[in-house]
Amino acid sequence: MSPVFYGISMLPKESWKEYGFALLTIAGSDGDVSDPELEWLTIELAEAVGVEESIISEWEEFNYDDADLREIFTSINARSFVSYSKLLIYDAIRMASADDDYAEEEKEKVMEAAGLLKVSKESVIAIESLIELEHAAEKLRMLIL
Repeated sequence: MSPVFYGISMLPKESWKEYGFALLTIAGSDGDVSDPELEWLTIELAEAVGVEESIISEWEEFNYDDADLREIFTSINARSFVSYSKLLIYDAIRMASADDDYAEEEKEKVMEAAGLLKVSKESVIAIESLIELEHAAEKLRMLIL
């Protein structure tokens, strides 16, 4: 998937680090960023959009336990990030569910992020439903093939 198709091509490269920090903070809200969650961020997403190795290294060393989403979103510059708010919520849910356990704490942190980014609860529910459909389609594809 190319960065242009993905919708991220206009996000400044200097914001990638904070984007990943936000995803790690959400996925780590249940007390752990599992290996599948970290691989989703550092391999799947990073390769899909061309994130540099230096940023991936910073993601891997990031202390998500003490992170504050409000500070992260402020450092991204909300004015330039507004159009990506739903994409971040989408990615956060995809990452948090990469280990097949979208924990209650992760759901709560997603809703906190949505509030900070001014994404409606209805939009979050729609995004969660879309991801469930994507997972079901993937399982069906694997069953058929």
